[in-house]
Amino acid sequence: MSYLFSQYRYLIIFVLFIGCIPFSAQNNKEQKDNSKQCMQKMKLVSDKIVLAKNNFEMFIPTEIIIDPLQSTIITNVRKPNKQENIVTHFIIKEIKCNMNEDITSGSITYTVKSNNPNSAYPQNGFILKATNEGLYFFSSTDPADDTPVMPILKFEVIK
Repeated sequence: MSYLFSQYRYLIIFVLFIGCIPFSAQNNKEQKDNSKQCMQKMKLVSDKIVLAKNNFEMFIPTEIIIDPLQSTIITNVRKPNKQENIVTHFIIKEIKCNMNEDITSGSITYTVKSNNPNSAYPQNGFILKATNEGLYFFSSTDPADDTPVMPILKFEVIK
């Protein structure tokens, strides 16, 4: 038996080495830790949009449904001074979660793909940010000066 082992030991070592590579590669993959609070379906309601650059406010009622499990964000925005609503669907490509459990501090970044090519916002995604002052929904992940920001009046988790 030892004769057989010594004759094929390099082959056995080679096979063992090759067999371990896929397991090592799988362990090195970046694990996405999307906590419970980042994977729950949420409904956000806002009554205005504020431009970050000059704090210009436009009173535009908006409802946003974020459904990470279905990979969708749906915005329902009433046109200014009109009764007509614009509904836009976005497909979530990636979620980066840095939010605490009670959604009072931190942020969730949603990288999206728009099904509406005519949409001016967002170019790449949304950010839901919680601060001491409240909950805010940013219409862009770029730190641009003219980023539209929606202060959230009402927030609920949808079961």
